[in-house]
Amino acid sequence: MSPNYKAFIMAIFATALIMAGIIPAAAQQYDSPVILVNGGGTFTVEDAVNYTAYEEFAGQNMHVSVITAQLYLNGKPYKMANIPVVFSSDNDSVAVLEPYNRTRPSDENGQAKILLIANNTVGTVNITATSHIMYQHDISDTCTVRVVGWGTVSGMVTDKNRNGVPDAVVTLWHWNGTANNAILKSPDNPQLSNDGKTAAIGTYTYTFVPQGQYNVTAEKDGHMYFAMVDVEKGTYTANVAIPDYVYVVPAPLMPTPAATAEPSATATPEPTPAETPGFGMVLWILSIGAVIVLLKRYQ
Repeated sequence: MSPNYKAFIMAIFATALIMAGIIPAAAQQYDSPVILVNGGGTFTVEDAVNYTAYEEFAGQNMHVSVITAQLYLNGKPYKMANIPVVFSSDNDSVAVLEPYNRTRPSDENGQAKILLIANNTVGTVNITATSHIMYQHDISDTCTVRVVGWGTVSGMVTDKNRNGVPDAVVTLWHWNGTANNAILKSPDNPQLSNDGKTAAIGTYTYTFVPQGQYNVTAEKDGHMYFAMVDVEKGTYTANVAIPDYVYVVPAPLMPTPAATAEPSATATPEPTPAETPGFGMVLWILSIGAVIVLLKRYQ
């Protein structure tokens, strides 16, 4: 199966999942490996899906972006819905537009969107959008998108004894050769090193990191150290050993036995003697007998 055919298939799956709401569009901006070079204000490019969500689904080293074309009329945004916009591109070896249905209707803001599937190939692709507004002739514009390639940066944060350190703040910085230039904008940057629940204690991972030089810093309880990494394509390891920190494993909390309440003495109720059946009858007979005796005595 050719890389382009794989990209076509993945585009279909990604489109279906995004439209169904299974893979949500990411709201946070970040440093994308797909960069808009020029577009004159007509085009924009943004992330389509969360890094890990798409990576886990596709199992491929691909990146999905959204290309947005804005309709203009007389130099101003033309906010009209349901106007067909036709997209095309010139370099499928670098990035592939959605393979089918490349004619998209504009929304209420006059914007039409299409997905761009990029593999880890460095290069540029020109994307053209063409439409027709009212009485005017066909209008079109072209933007250039540059794919810079990317890699994965992962490693482990350890203390001076090489023990994994959980919940250390790990930050990935752009490095300009002499100092940290800026933090890499990414949904998972900074992150906490693993606490052992999902991976080895102290580990971290950044995916889809654009090519460039980076400084990885790790901080725990006021102690900090770093590791440098030069990302091109592939997987890179950057372990950070904090030289003046010793992680003390918390002692397990021993459960406190619950106090057992002494049973309170309960007074035993005195049994109430039951009335003897026929006792009244006995008294009545005795009374009659006594009367008879008295009558006989005085006869």
